[in-house]
Amino acid sequence: MPERSHRRRALADPERIGVPYHPPSSSSENAGNGGNVDRVLFKNLVEMVPLVESLMGRRSTSSFTRRASMVYTPAPSHPPKVDMKARRTAQSVYAKKQSDVGDSALQKFAHDGDGVADDCRTFTSNPSTAGDLLKAREDVTMLRQQLDDLERKILEKDQALKVAEDSLNQMKAIKMQLDELKHQAAEKDSLIKVSNSQLSNAQIKLAEKQAVLEKLEWEAKTSNTKVEELQAGLDCMDFEIAALMQLFEELSKCDSATDPDNITMFHQVDHLPHIDDLDEAAIKKMEDARMAYATALAAAKENPSEESLTSVAEARVRLQAFVL
Repeated sequence: MPERSHRRRALADPERIGVPYHPPSSSSENAGNGGNVDRVLFKNLVEMVPLVESLMGRRSTSSFTRRASMVYTPAPSHPPKVDMKARRTAQSVYAKKQSDVGDSALQKFAHDGDGVADDCRTFTSNPSTAGDLLKAREDVTMLRQQLDDLERKILEKDQALKVAEDSLNQMKAIKMQLDELKHQAAEKDSLIKVSNSQLSNAQIKLAEKQAVLEKLEWEAKTSNTKVEELQAGLDCMDFEIAALMQLFEELSKCDSATDPDNITMFHQVDHLPHIDDLDEAAIKKMEDARMAYATALAAAKENPSEESLTSVAEARVRLQAFVL
């Protein structure tokens, strides 16, 4: 309460605090009653409010033993070159805003109790302070809006950052899975290469074994051919031996003459009756069988197939039938 009384005394006596006093006009007396407000007085009120607030908030201390009047030196303004139409529009909007804010501020001051009307009259006595107050309030409102926008943007950025972190974690997990898949694929590729190498070695070994088998088959065929040749030669020798044995038997059956020295005298072979009487048909068949055997043997030498070998065997059997 003492502080509030001090503030009232300071507002009641503006010359005491170094603020020039401007007597209120007749229109400003109606501010407490909610009537129309003079624009000049309203501007003075708005410009005076920041100074009054600073003075009301200051406490007397030992450091400030003396008080002096405050001097306000406005900075030189250099208005930019803008379009006159846009400038008039901006000024009209700004004036409208000032009037609206001023009306609300005056109504608030008028309906506030316990000495607010006196403060309002004091504010209206200094138009520069009222303008500063209105400007400060506009700046505060603008700063609050900017702060709200910044908080909203920060919240959006936090959400976007959280989404980005989640996406980054997902990308890391996907990258880990991809690396694992690459590792597995590399292992499978190495296994495939090893399997291909083993398959190639097996194919080479199989080709070598097949070549060896073909060589053995060729050697077997060659051996069979040689065996057939030897068998044919043996059959021919058997046939010749059999023929010679038969000839000797025929010769032994012929009549022989014995001399006193037991020397057997044979007749001439050309005049042997048994040889002359031999069956020409049987000899011809034996010769045909021998020729057929020789032909089959020659064909088997040129083409050692199963059919040729069978023909050789059949011809040999027929020839052996005549000899034996």
